[in-house]
Amino acid sequence: MRQSKLIFCFVLMFSNSSIFAQRSPELLFNSFCATCHTINKGKLIGPDLVDVNKRRSETWLLEFITSSQTMISKGDADAVALFNENNKMIMPDAPYSTDEIKSILGYIETKSPDYVAQVGEPKSENVNTEPEEPIRSVDEATESEIDLGRMLFTGEQRLAGRGPACMSCHNVKNDKLIGGGLLAKDLTDVFARMNEAGVKAIVSSSPFPAMKTAYQNATVSEEEVYNLTAFLKYANEQQYDQHGRDYMVYFLWAGGVSFVILLIIYSLMWRNRRRESVNQRIYDRQLKSAPY
Repeated sequence: MRQSKLIFCFVLMFSNSSIFAQRSPELLFNSFCATCHTINKGKLIGPDLVDVNKRRSETWLLEFITSSQTMISKGDADAVALFNENNKMIMPDAPYSTDEIKSILGYIETKSPDYVAQVGEPKSENVNTEPEEPIRSVDEATESEIDLGRMLFTGEQRLAGRGPACMSCHNVKNDKLIGGGLLAKDLTDVFARMNEAGVKAIVSSSPFPAMKTAYQNATVSEEEVYNLTAFLKYANEQQYDQHGRDYMVYFLWAGGVSFVILLIIYSLMWRNRRRESVNQRIYDRQLKSAPY
């Protein structure tokens, strides 16, 4: 019985690894890279990757994609410059093997307009030639859509996919909010840093592990993405007229007052308590009963 279980586990492990290895380069790109990058469609959150193989060596690209922050911490000049040029947005480490990253780079190359197919290689379809424009810009958002985005952000209105509200982890400096979470980055100026397309991409399909896990089974609809982006644009524009809220003083005062009230209550409850310990009474009784 034990041997059969072990055989089953090995079969399952190898079958899963084979499935993982069979994922197409396009699927790998769309699952991780497409949230922040395009191929000849303009800058999104990170730079456009068209002809990236001509701008960087394969060795450099493999190391950077595997762990960009490692290269930055080592002081690689190109990595540091790229980090600074893109508003110091941290690129998550790729959850792929070296061979998979190479396949993604090959896919990017085939999707670049100047790519020439090799003899016998099928011609790549849908090569991107012109940047895409957003269907409807959040510049056209109405007040009701912005307010709906605020309610979705704070959780006053639940997301259709039942995912957690943004405010659980993030904060936005706005007088209409009581204050947000401190587990993740403040989003007050995120629209200025990432622009409309970038914010929409992150909200709809985030590459960051924590957010990706939180919304794994809770898809955010296109309408909700639009409304949240509209609110973040509004928050960015209004931030200089807002007042940041610091609740530390209130918590300290509330804690101190509550402590004093509890002391008074306990003192009243125990006002008739004995002034000496029970052990002392037992000790005195034992002394009286001693034979000497």
